[in-house]
Amino acid sequence: MRNLFNMDGGLMSFLFRLTDLIKLNVVFFVCCIPIVTIGPALTALYSVTMKLVKKEDPYVVKSFFMAFKANFKMSLLAWLLLLVAGAVAFIDYRLSLTYTGILGQFLPYLFFVWIFICLIIMLYLFPYISKFEDPLKRTLKNTILMAITNLPYTLLLLAISGIAAFLFLSVIPIHLGVMYYILLGFSVLAYLHSFIFRIIFAKYTPEKETIE
Repeated sequence: MRNLFNMDGGLMSFLFRLTDLIKLNVVFFVCCIPIVTIGPALTALYSVTMKLVKKEDPYVVKSFFMAFKANFKMSLLAWLLLLVAGAVAFIDYRLSLTYTGILGQFLPYLFFVWIFICLIIMLYLFPYISKFEDPLKRTLKNTILMAITNLPYTLLLLAISGIAAFLFLSVIPIHLGVMYYILLGFSVLAYLHSFIFRIIFAKYTPEKETIE
């Protein structure tokens, strides 16, 4: 029982990590409020969670805003590009509903394929920006290639995200779900994703990092 509350014990380590994730989630949520800053906020979120899974134990708030500032321009451009792509796809989908015949049946499916591709790009894009320094064009190309060449991990990332969305939309009462995501949900999801991204990114970095 004494070891349970030891500063280096499992319970205390869990509580410290939980506190870090709550602080991280709150600053992330606040920085997402203007909508256009969601991209930089996501990059900063993954920058910190990647450090947490490596057990670097950063000062989460300070590290978040440093990454937010350092990657602001690239992340903003990437996010705006995704918003434009999503808006164009939605407009095309609405227009496709006015068509009849084979074309009217085919175009809605094309919309869902395009949205699926955008989701996969978004899944990799901001963690990639937090880790690598590349021009936007190369970043987009590399994220698509990573998603394809690491398909089992991509499916696992999608499964984790899908389960989180399912619990939020279908299982957990809406008021508890909203409270959870305001306090903890986004940082926990990014934290779980970061264990997978650490494995993926290790293949493309010159240093040979030991993955525990």
